[in-house]
Amino acid sequence: MDIVDMDIANRVKSAFGPWLAAGIAGSLIAAMAPAQAKTARIQPPALPTTQDIIEYSVRKGDSLFTLGRQSFDRPDHYRIVQRLNGIADPRRIPVGTVLKIPLGVLRADPLSARIIALRGTVTMRQGDGPVPARIGSELMPGAALETGTDGFVTIQLPNGSRTSMPTRTRLRIARLHRINLTGSIDYDLAVEGGKVETIASPVGSDPNNRFRIRTPRALAAVRGTVFRVAFAEDEAVSLTEVVEGAVAASSTTSGAAARLTPGLGAVIAASGNVKTEALLAPPTLRDPGRVQTDPLVTLAVAPVGDARAYRLQIAEDAGFTRILADRSAEAAQFAFEGIPNGSLFVRASAIAASGLEGMPQTFAMRRVLAGVTASAGMDADTMRFAWGGEGEGRRTYSFQLGLADGKGPLLVDEAGLQTSGIRLRRLGPGVYRWRVGVRQESGGEVVENWLPFEKLTVAAPE
Repeated sequence: MDIVDMDIANRVKSAFGPWLAAGIAGSLIAAMAPAQAKTARIQPPALPTTQDIIEYSVRKGDSLFTLGRQSFDRPDHYRIVQRLNGIADPRRIPVGTVLKIPLGVLRADPLSARIIALRGTVTMRQGDGPVPARIGSELMPGAALETGTDGFVTIQLPNGSRTSMPTRTRLRIARLHRINLTGSIDYDLAVEGGKVETIASPVGSDPNNRFRIRTPRALAAVRGTVFRVAFAEDEAVSLTEVVEGAVAASSTTSGAAARLTPGLGAVIAASGNVKTEALLAPPTLRDPGRVQTDPLVTLAVAPVGDARAYRLQIAEDAGFTRILADRSAEAAQFAFEGIPNGSLFVRASAIAASGLEGMPQTFAMRRVLAGVTASAGMDADTMRFAWGGEGEGRRTYSFQLGLADGKGPLLVDEAGLQTSGIRLRRLGPGVYRWRVGVRQESGGEVVENWLPFEKLTVAAPE
């Protein structure tokens, strides 16, 4: 590009809960939860909970022996069901009798989830070791995912439910099965650190369907909802926040539970205490309609009373499956690097003193990089102004210069320049202000971006 040369003198112008019965717990624990085997030898197992049991209505021709052979993982596990239900004769059970059967004794076919969105550093372990994490990768029971400081991943379960993992989150697929006896689904995800957000599809009318998300301290059981589960490892505290639907949140330590409806959250402490509170209202994004043209995408939210921090996410889709950036900060001002051009979405929420994240609000955002940089220098009696910047399409520049006090007309007001700079000769002593702007045209869209005025002092020659 050329430089405009001008004589100025001539011119003025932004888990499994253990559930097994005593006596034969050891073999079942070995089959069901190897990681807990050592603990099971020390602590006697508890009775089954409702989350660990399905109900089966006896049909003609059924007995505990036939069920054991056809549907239990071991035929002799019929004794567990016999004891749990108080059945005197395992050969004769009246048709219609409703049996309570622990999930762990039932045969089940493994299902698979798959990765549908991925960005940044994501590590995946499956089978005997690490495997590459890619969009479309299948995740079998036992698979584990971990996101790095720049990693985001979304997985889709067989029934269409989606779970998204932001940065610094660890998730393990504890169970992902279809039970042979009833055809029921059994999903169990373990959050071992960080936070996940789930959009759960309704699990259907089958009361035996199970979808649980657990942490080392808590269990969240759902039947179709939008909610978040987090585990703060440093404090050993589990957090559950419900946006839509209902969640049964309980402590795996004390058994204390709470039913959470939209706008409610629960803090579950290591002691087993369950405390519920209303989630904070969503913050409002300031100037949401502004086209983001600078290299840094800068966003600000209006402060929310009682908030100790705020969280902002940027995604390519309104469902926040393909997340581009995710950040939490105490200040209400945010700056993001490396955000691509396009029609994007911003989701904002406030974080309470308890650590619970409040209700979210989503805004549309237009991102068109039209960066502009400029510099000034002097050579003898000539002022040299240079400019450039990042962006796509046809770019033209504007240059303005006037007196610093803003009084009077601009001394220079040039638009539509296709050069990379301008030279002003014989600019007299005084205090001036100047700025550069860019006009960018691409794909039928036109955006403008201006740098702020800068002050310039020209001293009189000695």
